[in-house]
Amino acid sequence: MTEDNRAVRILRTIPDEPPAPSGIDIPRTMAEGRRRRRVRRWSGGVALAAVTAVAAGGGTVSVAALRDDPEPVVSAAPSAAAVPVPVPVPRDCTVKLLPTGDVEKAIVSGGDPSGHYLTGRVYPARLESHSVIWKDGVLQPRPAMPGQEGAWGDINSAGVAVGYSFDEAERQQAYTSTGASVTRLPGGRAVASGIDEAGRIVGTLGDPDNGIPATWASPTAAPVRLALPAGFVTGEGKGIDEDGTIVGTVARENGESTGYLWRPDGSGRLMPMPTVDGGQATLFWPESISNGWVYGRAVRDIIGRSGGRSFASYRYDIAAGRYEKLPIPLGPPAVGAANGWVLATTGDFKPVIIAGRKVVTLPGFTKMREYVTTTLSADGKTAGGYTTDTTATEPVANRPLMWTCR
Repeated sequence: MTEDNRAVRILRTIPDEPPAPSGIDIPRTMAEGRRRRRVRRWSGGVALAAVTAVAAGGGTVSVAALRDDPEPVVSAAPSAAAVPVPVPVPRDCTVKLLPTGDVEKAIVSGGDPSGHYLTGRVYPARLESHSVIWKDGVLQPRPAMPGQEGAWGDINSAGVAVGYSFDEAERQQAYTSTGASVTRLPGGRAVASGIDEAGRIVGTLGDPDNGIPATWASPTAAPVRLALPAGFVTGEGKGIDEDGTIVGTVARENGESTGYLWRPDGSGRLMPMPTVDGGQATLFWPESISNGWVYGRAVRDIIGRSGGRSFASYRYDIAAGRYEKLPIPLGPPAVGAANGWVLATTGDFKPVIIAGRKVVTLPGFTKMREYVTTTLSADGKTAGGYTTDTTATEPVANRPLMWTCR
């Protein structure tokens, strides 16, 4: 694999469409491998290479406004009927560096509802990176995923993991791990994004830039394509709730992606648009789903001489059809737990858990200052993520971390 391609893959560890100026020194990062020469559309619909500085916490970025037909404005007032039952604020949180043998550079890419399992990827020096799984903070002797740059993106409490890697032709291939073996998901070229406790898998068939959302009833089942709404030609399956509700995105021809829900009975609907800064949002980018709530960011195109965009963090009550604005702007992804807590990073890349209106900052690891958070257990007591600092010797210093609270 060329150094350019390896560098592209390192950038893929950075989450979609940052809502604030990146804390990673991109020019220095480029020196690690003469960064990419091709643009790849990410799940939120914006090419990472085209994203420019955005003011922290809902600032603006000068980009062309690509607008779909507007959907009805939906009130962003809290839904009293479905707000999660108040829970204690996380306390006594600690951080632990996950073991990676003699490898320093690694990330955490997912975790299970019980908090026992975490998944990720390690980057051995001079060797191809490969997927790993930890259980209760201990590195497991599972076989790595075939292909290049493989990472398990999700795992359930039974230890069944799903993810994808790249084959020699740079095509994504989806895999599942059930313990001692790793098998490819049926259906050809695909990306596997999520798995629920019942073993149902959600993902995307074909080229992710022009793919079709799909679901697998089990790791051995044939995929079933999810229906797209009229006027939309592509989509992605991103996450699945325990009742079988799937969240993802859909896009029109040459358009940007916006949120969509597929119910367990096969019906689907576009996610409505909340109000952002007094105006109707243009898009909603879902980032996670848990216990009947979808977490993500509303995007509003600003009309005027300067143009630009503003971003705001929300969660959406599926049953009531109402949005609730989160207490602070968050960096992606916002990961919701079944108990109502939310894991994310702030505009200055600090890891936090939101419990109700309370924002609890998680402890940092050594002198590292910048983080990406990726997974939160159902009870909110176990979180996973990694550092993204630039150091004197590393353009991107990824360290895999586990936080535990009580």
